[in-house]
Amino acid sequence: MWVSAIFGMSFRLISTYLSLKYQNKDPEHPNHATPMAYLEHFFKDNWKWVPITLAGIIMFKGFITANLIQSNSIAHSIENELASSHLIVGLLMASLVAFVILGGVKKIVYYCVMLTPWMVLLFLGAGLVILASDPLITLSSLEMVFEYAFTPYSVAGGVAGYTVLQTMQYGISRGIFSHASGMGVAPFLHAANDVKDLRDSSYLAALVPIVDTLIVCSITALVVLNQGYWGEYNGAFLTTTSFEMFYGDIGKILIIACLVLFGFTTIINWSYYAERCYKYLGGKKIIAFRWVFISVTFCGPFFPVKPIWSLADILIAILLLVHLLALLYIVLTNRKAIIEALK
Repeated sequence: MWVSAIFGMSFRLISTYLSLKYQNKDPEHPNHATPMAYLEHFFKDNWKWVPITLAGIIMFKGFITANLIQSNSIAHSIENELASSHLIVGLLMASLVAFVILGGVKKIVYYCVMLTPWMVLLFLGAGLVILASDPLITLSSLEMVFEYAFTPYSVAGGVAGYTVLQTMQYGISRGIFSHASGMGVAPFLHAANDVKDLRDSSYLAALVPIVDTLIVCSITALVVLNQGYWGEYNGAFLTTTSFEMFYGDIGKILIIACLVLFGFTTIINWSYYAERCYKYLGGKKIIAFRWVFISVTFCGPFFPVKPIWSLADILIAILLLVHLLALLYIVLTNRKAIIEALK
């Protein structure tokens, strides 16, 4: 995850800069604040399929896996801790999403955005207290990260064996799922800013993997390792249990609140990405599209965890293949100009 975050910084920086440079300045234009802006510029004639393909994959990923996984994670965490049924969680999540993307109740998003940084700080503070409470165990957990990154091991007496290759596979895939670098989604938010100096938004985009993965995910992982339940549980329930063992019910409530807030804002973000791609591909029935997206949110809690994560991994791999190969070509053919512009 650390390695993917470090490389991801450059991917986000370059894609945001290129989008700002080559996008149509009209906010209503289909390629405004999208990765398709620079792909259209560099891939023409027989290569027009590149931006079209990327838009289709991003739409499908946002439509299915990003939406399904978030509502699924929220449902499983709440079910285990609060004994709420998937039906209730699905209805509540779908209703909230509908209020925002259908009813235009933007204040829900506004308050979530205002609350999110404070929730992140509270989450990090709670995690750091756990790590500081026993520095020796924390150092031992950090040592485990390096030891098991390069040494095959088994969980629960050999029930599940993991090789170095699997470590890399899961680490990179989960890291990319966390910071979304290399998939071409950074421009949707960062390239929408009206800035005089293109470097401002570009470097801001590059900071995301540092906060999201190098800080937040690392503290979460060390807390999970410290508490020792990583061989027994998985998913959101593992994190919730790890905090609950230290803080009691307060820790459980904190994690559930963070999970619901972060999951909800992620679903809203990806509904925006998916809709922009749908419009780029010529879609006209926006209301119908939104209703289908809401329906997927409702269905998320009823899916088993492993299949939707596997589908997410496949889509992430395809996105990286299409986008990074195109981005590599653009950078190699325009290396000097890009470096000079970003100095």
